[in-house]
Formats: sequence, C-alpha cells, structure tokens
Amino acid sequence: MALIGKIRKNFWFVLLLLGFALAAFVIMDMTGAGGQGGAVSNLTIGEVAGEKIDYRDFQQTESNYFRNTGTDVFSTRNSIWDFYVEKAVLNKEAEVLGLNVSRDELMDLQFGANPSPVIQQNWRNPQTGQLDVANLQQIKTTIETNQEMNPGFRAYWAEQEKQIIKERIQNKLNTIVSKGIFTPTWMAEEHFKADNDKVDFAFVKIPFDQIPGDDIEVTDADINNYLASKRSEYEVDEETRTIDYAEFEVLPTSEDTANILERANLLKDEFIRTNNDSLFTVNNSGVYTDIYFRADQISEVISEDFSNTPIGETYGPYIESGNYIVLKILDRKVIPDTVEARHILRSADPTNATQVEQAQAFIDSLDNLISRGVATFDSLAIKHSQDPGSGALGGDLGKFQQGRMVGPFNEVCFVTGQKRKRYSVKTQFGIHLIEIMDQIYNDREDKFKVASIGVPIVPSEETQDVIYDEVTELISENNTIEDLRTAIESMDGIQLKKSAPFKINDFRIDNLASGQTSREIIRWAFDPIVEPGDVSPDVFTYTDPVNFFNAKYVIASLNNIIPRGLPSADAVRSDVEVLVRNQKKGQIFIDKLSVTSLEAIAAANEVEVDTASEISFNTSFVPGLGNEPNVVSLAFDLDVQAISQPILGSSGVFIIQPLSRDAATEATNIPFIQRNVSNTTRSQVTFKLIRSLVDKAKIEDNRFTFF
Repeated sequence: MALIGKIRKNFWFVLLLLGFALAAFVIMDMTGAGGQGGAVSNLTIGEVAGEKIDYRDFQQTESNYFRNTGTDVFSTRNSIWDFYVEKAVLNKEAEVLGLNVSRDELMDLQFGANPSPVIQQNWRNPQTGQLDVANLQQIKTTIETNQEMNPGFRAYWAEQEKQIIKERIQNKLNTIVSKGIFTPTWMAEEHFKADNDKVDFAFVKIPFDQIPGDDIEVTDADINNYLASKRSEYEVDEETRTIDYAEFEVLPTSEDTANILERANLLKDEFIRTNNDSLFTVNNSGVYTDIYFRADQISEVISEDFSNTPIGETYGPYIESGNYIVLKILDRKVIPDTVEARHILRSADPTNATQVEQAQAFIDSLDNLISRGVATFDSLAIKHSQDPGSGALGGDLGKFQQGRMVGPFNEVCFVTGQKRKRYSVKTQFGIHLIEIMDQIYNDREDKFKVASIGVPIVPSEETQDVIYDEVTELISENNTIEDLRTAIESMDGIQLKKSAPFKINDFRIDNLASGQTSREIIRWAFDPIVEPGDVSPDVFTYTDPVNFFNAKYVIASLNNIIPRGLPSADAVRSDVEVLVRNQKKGQIFIDKLSVTSLEAIAAANEVEVDTASEISFNTSFVPGLGNEPNVVSLAFDLDVQAISQPILGSSGVFIIQPLSRDAATEATNIPFIQRNVSNTTRSQVTFKLIRSLVDKAKIEDNRFTFF
C-alpha cells in the first residue's frame, strides 16, 4: 500500500500530469491516423500488389459484416485483413485474365438455385439447418422493387456482396488452374513404382541418447551451419521478438473466501423463501431447467444425504468449479430414461392468438378423427403435419432422451404423460398432437428437478489492489532485467519465463490469454524505443473473462529481436543446441565406427537387429525406425545383402542391410493413376493457389499503427 500512499501525498502532481496527457492525446488524435487533421496517406492500413487498403473501409467491414459473429475482435481483424489481401491479389489476376462477376451473376449467386457458399453459410435457418429460402426471397423482392431497407442491413448486404464476388473470382481462378493440371504417363509410372516397389531390410539403430558426447561444445558456427542446412525450417519472412515475463496470479484470501461463504448462506435463505425460483436463479447467475437428473448427474461432489433433502429445501453451499453452489430441490420423481413418440405439428406463431386458435382447432379435429377410428395417426401425420422431418414418416420421432425436445413437449413425454395416450401441447413452433408410444426405464431410481445458484469464489477488490501495488513496486525498484531476475529468484512460486517468438500483429503470447492485454504487451515490445533488456514500466492486467476481476498481473522485459531471415545462434540456441550436439556426436561416433556385421555392431552397442518389411519408397514412418527418409531411400539404392556405411539420421545412427527387393509389375491402369494423381493435385489448388499468390505479392502491412 506504500505506492498508493505516495500518490495520495502528491495528488496535485498527478492531476498536472493527467492534464498534459489529455492535451497530448487530443493533439495526437487530431493529427494521427484516424484524426480529421491527418493526411489521407495516414489512413492507409496496408498496400497489396499496388492496391491500397483504406482504414475506413476496413472499419466498415468490421462493423457492418462481422459485428455479430461472436468471434474475438483480433481474430476478426485477422480475417478481414486476409480478405482484403486475398481480394487485392485476386483482382490483379482477374484483370489480366478478364475475370469478373456481372450483376446478373451476382443476383443468381445470392438468390438462385445454386447460391454462393457465402450465402449458404450466412442464411441457414438455425432451427432446421436448411437454407432459409423464404427469407432470401423476401430480401430479393425488397432489392428488386427498390423498397426501403434498414440502413444497417443494407450496409451488411453490401459487405456480403463483396465477400461473394471475391469468393466467385477465386473459384473461377481455381477452376482455370485445376483444368490445366495434367499428369503425364511417365509421372504416373513413377508414382506407381514409388508405391509398389518393395524392399525388406535389416537395420541397427543406435539412438543419440546412447551415444557418448553430451559434454561436446556447440559453437555459434555449429548452430549457424545447422540453420543453413535447415533453411526452409528456420528462415522467417518477418521480424519476431521474444520477451521474458512473470505472472502473478490474483487468488482470494481466506478472508475473501469467508465473506463469499457468508454471502452464499444469505442467498440460500432467500432461495428457500422465494416463490419464483426461475426468476431468482436468473437474477443470481444460476441455472433453472425442467430436466430431471440422477443425483450423480447433478454433481460429482455432493454427498449421499442430498437424496434425502425435502422438496422445496436447499442443499449446500458446496464448492464446485470455483463457486459456492446452492441447490434447491424443486421436484423428485421416477421418470423414464427414454421415450418413443410421434407427433403431428400445426405451425403457429405463439404471439398470434388467431393462428394459435386455428392450429388448436385443427389438432383437436385430427384427434377426434383418431378417437373415432375414422383415420390413423400416421396417415394424418403424412397428410397434415407441418414438421418436414417427421411428417413423411407418419410423425415418428423415434426414441429420444430428456432435453432433445422443447420444454412443454419434454414435460408431457417424460413427466406428466402416460404410455399409449395422446396429448395436445403448445410450443414455440405451434400446436402438437403427441402420442407416447413407449416409456423406457433403465431403473426406478428417483430423479431430481433442481434449480441452482452459484457465488464465484474470487478475490476482493482490496486483494486485487494489494497484489497490484506489490507488482508495481517490484518494477519500480527493479527496472533492469538483471535486477528483476534477481528479485524474482527470491520469490516463491514466481519464475521469469521466456516467450516463444511473436510477430508485430500477433495477439497471443504463449499460454497467456489472447486479447487486448497480450496485444498491449506485443505493441510495447515492438515500440522502436524499446531495446533488449528493457523492462516495461507498466503492469499488464489480465481480466477473468467470466467474473471480470483482475485475475493476473504480468511484468515483461524485451528479451530478443529476431530479424527476418535466419535467426542468430543466440536466438535459437536453447531450441537447437541438443539437435546440433546430437549431429556432432553422431558424426564423431560414425568416424570411429568400424562396420563388420549388423550383429557385431548391435552387440557392441547393446541394441537389437531389427527388420522392416514391405517398405515402399513413399513410406514415411517405419516401426522401430521412425521417420528417416534418408535410410529408406538408401535401402532402395544398396545391393541386396550389402551392408551400408553408417547413416546419420534425425534420431540416431543407422546401419542397414537390404534383404530382398520386389520390383513393381508394369502398371496396366495408367489412365486411372493419372486421374488419381491429377485429382490429388487439384484438391490442393483451393488453398495452395491463393497462398502462393499472397506469398509472391508485395505487401505493406501497417496494422500495427492502428490496432
């Protein structure tokens, strides 16, 4: 609390600093990227293949098209960026090839018989899972007759059209490339051989951990040579950075927990007295359901005396999933585990009294026909049910368990209804005539209908503030990485971790939660004035996404700047040192090894001689051998019974001896192989072509300036 005391004593100074900061913020906003005083060039969030991406267009796409997707904002912005980048490279190709989407084609893609995948994804009825054709036809009529449209929806539809056009241009380009793919005869023959030439070989594997030399020095030159030999694996096309960071969890104190338990007990008393259980649970972040559960389905931590709790009474509080839980027993019954039923549905809007009345009268008339023996249930369902799924099946719904049907339907089938009887039920879909065909009991144990409330066991604001002050003071007293590391070493349960490399537009760091706080750390790490060894003056706060308290404080120090290209030896030493040492000691071992026979080498190194059978050139993994392509390829080159020289693999040193080799017969189905190989290649066009175009495009990415 010492820091808060200092602030209070010098509060006038804090106000002065805030005034200066506010003035600076206003000036920056006026002259920055989004301000009215800024130049037009400052609104360019990126440039792809000569096509500029305007920040305002980017924002419009985000607000008009992605606002209700439920995806976190940073993933959404990545998706929007990918859309604009891919759209730009596709536009360039489309211009050269003369590809376009006409207005008539666009209308057909939105409302025709074969709608765009964009439409199919966005306009499915959530209840049926089918394309909502009726809704689309209403929209089509509105567009064609130029009727007034909600401005927000019009903006959404305009953005959707951009998505449709981009997808269609990409599809046309994919089709052009796919149609041009051809597998010549010689390639089909080679493919057949690679699959059907077989070799059996014996081998000895001496794993690296059985080879002496763990004290061998690995120099920077060794690492650089290794990186050069694995350039495709380690070369990066964008600068990355790493940080050292420490996490300080904010946990409730014993006093916090006692206060929360007291609150849970007070709520328990109110829970018993309330006459509106559903409203009470909703107001207290609880759960209310009409489903009946066995005791062991309700919770794994409740004790046996739960089953003896009277109806209307409560059980708890008990701790589960970080909450004090209180249960109220609403009912206890022996109910079926599974029900078999059929129904006839007459659709009606439950808020439209006339529709409901008409549907009810129709259902009553059908029930009367069945009662009088004039018609059968299944024949009436086929003719009159407005449930497209079960109607054609005579109303048959098969067997189902609790929770699959909506509340009133479920209540009749499992709680109030009886086998071989019919019931009229009103639901959100309309009026149902239900016939219960069977009720199946796995046992006759009581099941319970309960309501529950939960009180989160979270740290108080005072506890959060105390830990924040402690972390802030730790930074203020240790503003170099050396001092910070020394201070943390003396703290129980806290360690300084090194992060994996991250890029300038990333929003996730290791296991830290993705989102705004991680983004703030990354922005700080990429600030041009920050150098390796600098400690951030700010404490970064991670908020619990459910209960919205300060769950974790993080301090960060810039560890390393890894430029584009191959990383330096220092940057990757901790990751590759063991691999490089294995290669060095493996080569030293090979230089000293005298190859006589597999048995002699195996005995000298306390390993076994193993065999691999029916191995083709395309075999990627061999049991006992692993993924060792150099070993497999050599098995096809050596003469049968010849013993190889030692082979330096990725997991050890190998010596092999081919035992037999069966050459593939001449391929007689070349056209079939050609089609298969071509189709395999074509299947990769959809994702590989666009990635190739993007990789080759000149891209200027300024997102860091805006987000």
